[in-house]
Amino acid sequence: MMENKDKNRFVQALLLGANKFAAQKHIMAIRDGFITLMPATIIASFWVLINNLVLGTNGLLGKYAWAAKLTAVGNQVYNAMMGILAILIAFTIGERLGRAYGDEDTIFAGVFGVISFFIMLPATLSVATLKGKTVDVAAIFSQNETSATGMFLAMIASLLGVTLLCKFNKNKHLRIKMPDSVPPALAKSFNVLIPAFIVSFILALIEFIVEIGLSANIPDLIVKFFQAPLVGGFQTLFGVLTYVFLSNLLWAFGLHGTFILGSVGEPILLTSLQQNMDALKQGISLPNIVTKPFLDAFAWCGGGGMLLCLILAVLIASKRDDYRTIAKIGLVPSFFNVSEPIMFGMPVIFNPVLGIPLIITPMVTTTIAYFATAAGLVARTSVLTPWTTPTIISGYLSTNGDWRASVLQIILIAIGTLIYLPFVRFANRMQEV
Repeated sequence: MMENKDKNRFVQALLLGANKFAAQKHIMAIRDGFITLMPATIIASFWVLINNLVLGTNGLLGKYAWAAKLTAVGNQVYNAMMGILAILIAFTIGERLGRAYGDEDTIFAGVFGVISFFIMLPATLSVATLKGKTVDVAAIFSQNETSATGMFLAMIASLLGVTLLCKFNKNKHLRIKMPDSVPPALAKSFNVLIPAFIVSFILALIEFIVEIGLSANIPDLIVKFFQAPLVGGFQTLFGVLTYVFLSNLLWAFGLHGTFILGSVGEPILLTSLQQNMDALKQGISLPNIVTKPFLDAFAWCGGGGMLLCLILAVLIASKRDDYRTIAKIGLVPSFFNVSEPIMFGMPVIFNPVLGIPLIITPMVTTTIAYFATAAGLVARTSVLTPWTTPTIISGYLSTNGDWRASVLQIILIAIGTLIYLPFVRFANRMQEV
């Protein structure tokens, strides 16, 4: 009895901690900010796919000169979306955070997120002239700062700036009281005037101190001490397996693991994807194995826990009518990576038998895919596909048209099904007892 009580306390503490983490204002703002921009990143990724698979020199229409010229269309779309991703994420995070704080003007919160980002960028940029000399030019920004490469600074600046703005804005002494005859929209603008002035001064002062005191700039410090270690950590097998393990551990207790941890993992995985996409455009080797489409294609087949494998195992070996009925219902949604009908209908959550393969299977498939990609047996991912893209098709698209990725997905599904089978058979025996 004491052991059961201790287990229940552990589960309740885990659920409480995970729910608090997921409901935290800044975590929610990051998560929702990225979700808002997902259509743009998918569209940009598909233009990379079209340019390389169809229009490029090695594409289906590569022998036609007019096709190569049309790649400029895709490049324009790519630059308009991924090229300013840091600016966009600064706005969406700021707007969502302002909403979470109950700010009266959430649009200005988003605008101020962008302002905060640009305040913390260096005022000058070193560029090389045609004669090979390096000169400092003022009032320009490179795509290296405004694309996904600068996304971490955009997130930090927006979170910091908008948080301070909302805190100061709640102080009534910092508001400029306008007559009742003034239109409400204009009155709101004056209300935020002093808080925005104070926060912008604080951020500019931080940038000034870093530049003068450390002879450096904030973007370089962010990349060196924060962004590079995180991106590099995810590229190790241990790093990605830790992320996969925690995601599915949360699923085992009824929490949407990929959704909860996405606010932490998405920026890192999208940065890795952007680096691969840039390398693909330049015609050089892709640097990263682990990206968001890598996990979507090889760790989440059928949704969290590789549940497509569980469905196949149930249809093959289960003697339980309830399991077989739920599996038939959930087969089509799972093919499009919607796992909730199986996760909650069978159920898999809070199920000590099925919870074990739920955690183990994605770790095994991720490990196999990691080594297969590292060995060059499968192309590295460079295209962000919608998460509902059917399994087998997703592997082909995300690797820029590598059919071997689809074959690997089939192999991984077969291996995952074999892992689930003993547990399904054990569930049969449990019903018979």
